[in-house]
Amino acid sequence: MRGLLDGVTVAMSVMAAALPVFLFALVPGEGRLGGAGGGTTVMTVRGSAESVEARLVAGRLRSPCCGAVLARWGWARPRVVAMFTGPEECCPRRGRCRCGRTHVLLPADLWSRRRYGAAVIMAVLVLAATAAVAGRVPARPWLRTPGGGRCLVPASTAWSWRSRFSGRAAALRQALMALLPAAAGPEAARALVPAGSPEGDCLAALEAVTAGLRRFGGLAAVAAHEVAAHLTGGRWLAPAVPAVRFDTGLDAAVGIAPW
Repeated sequence: MRGLLDGVTVAMSVMAAALPVFLFALVPGEGRLGGAGGGTTVMTVRGSAESVEARLVAGRLRSPCCGAVLARWGWARPRVVAMFTGPEECCPRRGRCRCGRTHVLLPADLWSRRRYGAAVIMAVLVLAATAAVAGRVPARPWLRTPGGGRCLVPASTAWSWRSRFSGRAAALRQALMALLPAAAGPEAARALVPAGSPEGDCLAALEAVTAGLRRFGGLAAVAAHEVAAHLTGGRWLAPAVPAVRFDTGLDAAVGIAPW
């Protein structure tokens, strides 16, 4: 699997409210970052919209392509996302660096090009992995709807997530296991117990990486779906299997950021 991390280092200083992450470059015909002077990348950021705005104004968010401080540069297209608490409108902020590239600041609780929150999708994947071990039909989570009602995640939608994840679980697990010693210590991999399926093993590895990252300042409450977003740039269920990696090339205030 090309693009997987070869060597991993994790900075000991992590900014609590933001974990900027490079997702992909929207360069025509390419799936990588192009030359300076144009294009759009997507970064994941933690915290509320107000927090992201404050960090932009204070110059605390930096470009993943050149390391320059990001300037405010409008907003991305708004969309409505189904969350556990009900539909929410999301309109990600944009930033621009000195090399002329713009960056969509995608909230870490969303995955790229998904109309459902990352926590909802992760719940479907966890329920499916649990059902596989028990030999039963996977359950689907309930979501709140406007007016106080509830609805299940549609069966066809849940099936598409499970199918996509099933085809990449082994590759993602391999990448996560490569990161685990840096995130959680060299002995962490020995504590993992087989979950009974490739999907379950992958989710167990993700949870182990997440538990390791919670050791770092400001990340005590980070969730597995946020870590999945950061490590893959929101592309956990993208059409192509994403690279999974850490990078510490940005300044110490940023700490951990896939590049």
